[in-house]
Amino acid sequence: MQLQSKLEVNAAAETLWQYYAEASKRKVWEEDLESLVFDGEVKTGTTGTMKLAGMPQMKFVLTEVIEYASYCDRTDVPNMGSLFFEHKIVQENSKTYTVHSVRLEKEGFSEADLGFLSGVFADVPASMFKIKRAAER
Repeated sequence: MQLQSKLEVNAAAETLWQYYAEASKRKVWEEDLESLVFDGEVKTGTTGTMKLAGMPQMKFVLTEVIEYASYCDRTDVPNMGSLFFEHKIVQENSKTYTVHSVRLEKEGFSEADLGFLSGVFADVPASMFKIKRAAER
């Protein structure tokens, strides 16, 4: 099950990329981010931890990193499944877009899972506008 949002941004892919790959710039769009630590370089297979306000520290693994194009991480949620947070920078018709999606992978889905995923995704469109404002300055 996946939810996705796409937004045009008047900025180069290299500018947008910083907001995904640099821990200090993540706070621009993840305002509840208390800490983000990568256990190595920002590349596919790297693990790390993050802490959001009011939540326990979470472990993640970078499942796909393509510089200036794609950043995806997986967080395993006990008794729920695996959450994938994907951020893409897409060029279409001479325009640049940022595409964010949140995907839940597990065996069998219920309406409760849709409620959970919708709650996780709820602030994604607003965070995309934060990146847009910062990148277009």
